Amino acid sequence: MAVRGIGIDIVKVPRLKQLVDRWDRKFLDRVFTDTELDYCFSARRKHEHLAGRFAAKEAVIKALGEKIPWKSINVESERNGRPFVLVERDEGKDNLNENLHISITHLEDYALAIAVLET
Repeated sequence: MAVRGIGIDIVKVPRLKQLVDRWDRKFLDRVFTDTELDYCFSARRKHEHLAGRFAAKEAVIKALGEKIPWKSINVESERNGRPFVLVERDEGKDNLNENLHISITHLEDYALAIAVLET
């Protein structure tokens, strides 16, 4: 397999918290899936997790090289905490889920994600 695309993104956690505080459900429902919201709001540091998911979505868009709807990118976690992404694409396009890898890290003030798309 060869690398077809790489994306990386960093998000300031306080900035994302400001968006949530200002727009609440309007922002959250526009960007995140129900599964993502359930995961993030069950976490002790929910804004860090939201920022990590947001960064991952941006990284996926960059790796794909095309703008797709936020909610068509679903960032989930395996039982061991390892993140993975499911992308809903238009009918007839190849399934990228097996070839798209992500990693997320976050601290108090920053969340960073990288996505690698293989052929």
